[in-house]
Amino acid sequence: MSNPRRSRGGRRYLLDYGRIEDLVKSKAYHRQLLKFHWNYYSELAFQRSQIYESLKNSLREKTVPFSFSHWQRAVKYKYSLNPLSAKGSLMDPGGRFNIGTIDPTRLTAFPGLYLAFDKDTAIDELFARAKQEQLLNFEELALVQTGSITIVSVHGNLESVFDLRQKDNLVGFVDLVKNFHLSNTLIQETRRLNIDPPRLVTTVQELLDSLLETNWRLPPMQLDVPANCQIFGQVVAESGIEGIIFPSVLTKQPCLVVYPQNFAHSSSFIELDDPTPTDTVQRRLDASSFQNFI
Repeated sequence: MSNPRRSRGGRRYLLDYGRIEDLVKSKAYHRQLLKFHWNYYSELAFQRSQIYESLKNSLREKTVPFSFSHWQRAVKYKYSLNPLSAKGSLMDPGGRFNIGTIDPTRLTAFPGLYLAFDKDTAIDELFARAKQEQLLNFEELALVQTGSITIVSVHGNLESVFDLRQKDNLVGFVDLVKNFHLSNTLIQETRRLNIDPPRLVTTVQELLDSLLETNWRLPPMQLDVPANCQIFGQVVAESGIEGIIFPSVLTKQPCLVVYPQNFAHSSSFIELDDPTPTDTVQRRLDASSFQNFI
């Protein structure tokens, strides 16, 4: 609602106002919505738990080794002396394929180290800005951001990664989850809240679309539950798989999220390409050093 207010000069301006009781109702509705989405998440989490080993096996069967050179890693300035650190990914809400500190009392956070094929993509992904929205190139954009960044070139070799660019890799996973269902209680709650019932994944394309959703941050930031892509990342990480290759939704170039915690019994490594500014900068992430980065 709006109310016209007269200024000293006689002009009228519209100022928004609302009733206290409407604010109270809005907050109450939001609490109900948060409860609904937690119940929704919990229902599907229980159904996943019943077939969790099968889900993990369906992903392990499709993994391949992956080597890369001169890929790029962009980090906030505070991590400049530890550019291979994945600790920043634990901040709320986390990354696309890892869960951050959304709700430490109910959800277990886990780290992910994000790399990109080229510098443009690394910067774009860090700032979550689509190309078509930019008037500046990526180097210019970095200078006008309020926070400083560091970009490093890296190479490495991973024993096992899951490649989302090959959509057929998801067939086995979808076959296992396509029969998930919502309880009558949850469906009735959607009617009471006047919202559409959540649509469950039944096809490979639906799953892929949800994993590469542009607005994936909405569920963790507004509803306090992980996004589909974060849940998928959790299954991959808990399968012992070392990473996921996926196309950037911003530049379409390949990106890689790495789970350093799975390097414990592996020959996999990631290493900086260039000399470090000081000897204290750790330049290699592998089985002997991964705990320093998570």
